[in-house]
Amino acid sequence: MTTRAQDAARVVDSLRQLFKAIQEHSKAILGKTGMSGPQVWALSVLESEPGLSLGDLAARLFAHPSTVSGIVDRLEARAAVRRVTDPEDARGLHLFLTPLGGRLLRKSPPPFQHDLRQALEGLSTARLRSLRRSLEEVVKTTAAAKVPAPFFEVETAFPSRRASPMPLR
Repeated sequence: MTTRAQDAARVVDSLRQLFKAIQEHSKAILGKTGMSGPQVWALSVLESEPGLSLGDLAARLFAHPSTVSGIVDRLEARAAVRRVTDPEDARGLHLFLTPLGGRLLRKSPPPFQHDLRQALEGLSTARLRSLRRSLEEVVKTTAAAKVPAPFFEVETAFPSRRASPMPLR
């Protein structure tokens, strides 16, 4: 039987392992493609669901549309994604992978977020909801609540977007 302190230590170790895996995986993707993990994840979603709107892509990536807009801007600047105006509604835009985007995607390891999402969705509804609530409570009661949360990007890839370090207590 483990103690409360041992359980807490194991949770911290698990979180550390997840963060390290995300960081290492993002570095590998950056090294092979010059793109961030979220950029590759966006490409993989657009490959399987071409023509999504920015809002729909943001929902698939579990991110705010403004965050995804920046990701799409960088992919468009690399000619990996193209925006197409909806012929029936000039305000609507649809996102598509370009041939270059497809080549970059094939060159890249799969995004870590894909496996993470599958693992989380594999949990029962009750366990997933409990995990969500527990993590939200931890965030609210720690300094994490004050730290900007970049979208799994390797900080060195976009130094201007680097979050300020978390203050030590």
